[in-house]
Amino acid sequence: MRLAKRVIPILVWVSATLAVLWILLFVFALYVYRLSSSLPNLGVNPDAIQTARTSIVYAADNSILAEWHGEQDRTLVPLKDIPINLRDAVIAIEDRRFYEHDGVDLESVGRAFGANASAGDIVQGGSTITQQLVKILFTGRERTATRKIKEALLAYELESKNDKNTVLSTYLNTVYFGRGAYGVESAAQRYFGKSVSALDLSESATLAGVIRSPSRYGSPSSVEAAAERRDTVLQEMRMQGFITAQEEGVASKQPLTFASSTEAAQSAPYFVEYVKQDLVDTLGSEKVYAGGLRVYTSLEPNLQAFAEKAATQLSAPGDPEVSLVSVRSSDGHVLAMVGGRDFKTNQFNLATQGRRQPGSAFKPFVLVTALQQGVRPDQVFETSPYSVPVTDGVWTVQNYENRFAAGTMTLQAAIDFSVNGVFARLIMQLGADKVVQTAKKMGITTPLDANPAIALGGLKYGVSPLEMASAFATIANGGMRVPPSGIVRVTDDRGKPVLTRSLETTRAIPSETAATAALMLHDVIEKGTGDQAKLPVWAAGKTGTTQSYRDAWFVGWAGDISTAVWVGNRAAQVPMTNVHGIAVTGGSFPASIWREYMTGATAAHNVPVAAVQNVPPPSLVACRLCQESGFLANPRCPNVVETYLLSNIVPTETCKLH
Repeated sequence: MRLAKRVIPILVWVSATLAVLWILLFVFALYVYRLSSSLPNLGVNPDAIQTARTSIVYAADNSILAEWHGEQDRTLVPLKDIPINLRDAVIAIEDRRFYEHDGVDLESVGRAFGANASAGDIVQGGSTITQQLVKILFTGRERTATRKIKEALLAYELESKNDKNTVLSTYLNTVYFGRGAYGVESAAQRYFGKSVSALDLSESATLAGVIRSPSRYGSPSSVEAAAERRDTVLQEMRMQGFITAQEEGVASKQPLTFASSTEAAQSAPYFVEYVKQDLVDTLGSEKVYAGGLRVYTSLEPNLQAFAEKAATQLSAPGDPEVSLVSVRSSDGHVLAMVGGRDFKTNQFNLATQGRRQPGSAFKPFVLVTALQQGVRPDQVFETSPYSVPVTDGVWTVQNYENRFAAGTMTLQAAIDFSVNGVFARLIMQLGADKVVQTAKKMGITTPLDANPAIALGGLKYGVSPLEMASAFATIANGGMRVPPSGIVRVTDDRGKPVLTRSLETTRAIPSETAATAALMLHDVIEKGTGDQAKLPVWAAGKTGTTQSYRDAWFVGWAGDISTAVWVGNRAAQVPMTNVHGIAVTGGSFPASIWREYMTGATAAHNVPVAAVQNVPPPSLVACRLCQESGFLANPRCPNVVETYLLSNIVPTETCKLH
């Protein structure tokens, strides 16, 4: 009796547990059955390969800028035409037990888990070639448990209906290699300019290595990383018995070079590449090249034509290069972009990737900081050369060509004539950290060090023309910051939204400060170093020239168009002391190129002659001040500052000196 009392509860518990397990097993079996019955009928043949759909890029007027092809970049080739070395390389690096498993390799999953846990990073994958093929053809990129179960079931089903060579052949004709290349034939043409059948061992190992991360190993600038990855593939091939140590040694010593890109867009290639990279970073390479996207951009073809024409002012052999980028102040849309002289020979985009010293074009950030801290445009400063102890020694500043060796001048005159001595004193008064904060808020995204030398454009990393155009646009936009972008919206080929750009407008500087800075920078064009940039309409801007004439800038705006022009040598910091018989300063070729482009752009946008973007807020009063006395100017005052001042600091007296 006692035994029964003990045994019966145990039997009941065991029976209940078994019942629950059977129910769970039944539910799982039913789920698997329903899932497998919903799976597509697999039969690997060319028709089973999902063809990539062409993505089309449109300009602002809906004209076509470029087409990013998918299907046209895939050429199916039989397995017999694919070198054995390439087949072996892919198996060695992607699925070493390919000929042993039935579609899913639990041993590889366990090995990958251990290797990744040990490395603290994803260094190995557990998916077989069959699972990767299933992902490409059917399950896509969704990251869910259901997808993993589908993937495993499909992999088993795929291998139950097809032999290994058929699976491998389909995979090699389908997998993405980067550069818009799907399949080994297209990849061989894109990377090496030859048919896949002509690839040698080194090239085969390179392509096999690219599969894991096309963006990391397949870009024109990643040859060094691709070579390291190739050597890893060769090592795996040798360890798995596909090649000998001697073959590995010869192949690993072979120089690796990629064929030049053949994808250059016919229109605005640097802009198209800028948009493409933005989309690849956001949506992924496969979506961009094969997703049938409709990419609507902000580029205005007529303004692009003006930009390219203006850049030809420096097109003679031996001339420095020109970069120009133009943005709309109100919404950050990139309107035109010249990233270099010839995209086919050099894809490095000087407008977005090139970071050079801005020289005095950086002084407006000091100016804006000063205005925010209450410095008036008519405040007087010493102009003489300046020396001051700093953390790493003594900072000594000379004026350009030793002008203004002694004397005083107002802040307005100092920005007009870009007087280094004044701005060196000013940044020491303000604090370099405050100037850094201002520049970042206005749109400078490259890291800045709080070093006093930034007052004169002495930066650690330099800045890009796109950053400068965008930051000056903040002043033009009344102090409101809008990040730049060339993308307006993206849809699929059925019109369904894929990506919509939202305006992230933020208050960067007070509207009063923007209005005063605008009028002061207008004076630079009217009376100062930027007089060669004078337009038929109201405009404002600033010149920039670096030491030894190595970089020259003009950045400014008119109406709603903010534009930066940089002139310099692409490869190195080369002094431009004799270009068409002159030394290149910001007030020479950059200002002239800017003027030519902006003359066309402002006419196209119907910018009124007297259009001041910054209509002064009610708290500001327009004034004409005598530079010598600081009081309201009378008709006899020889040097006058036209500016805006807060109503509570406007002088009440008229100048009595003149």
